[in-house]
Amino acid sequence: MISKGFVAISSEPITDEIIRCYIQSWLTRFHRVEQVSPTDTHANVTLHLKSCDEYIPHDQVQFRVLHGDDFAWVYITRNRRVIETTGLPLEEFSLCLEVLLELPSIQEIINDQDDRRLNELESQGLL
Repeated sequence: MISKGFVAISSEPITDEIIRCYIQSWLTRFHRVEQVSPTDTHANVTLHLKSCDEYIPHDQVQFRVLHGDDFAWVYITRNRRVIETTGLPLEEFSLCLEVLLELPSIQEIINDQDDRRLNELESQGLL
């Protein structure tokens, strides 16, 4: 399957408090937010989040954000500064980019095809 993705760099390590702010932003802008259950990693069960208080803290969290028929996966490692997204490469709308916009503390968003910039970030120890 062909996908599109982005990498966002936060100005500070991403804590549970910041993740809850992200969830709140997604809940107000998109139709549905789900968290992949950190306790059932083999089945990839998702939990429908109706509020940011339902977030289950875990070192590596994965969300699925849905808007209409489109969806984006969001991957966050707690206490790191990077968020990665993937989604379908739709021409008119890129949900995997939209989920990163308007989030607090995001200082840069990079297309996952920008190998030069991603290599720079990797050499800096961010990726």
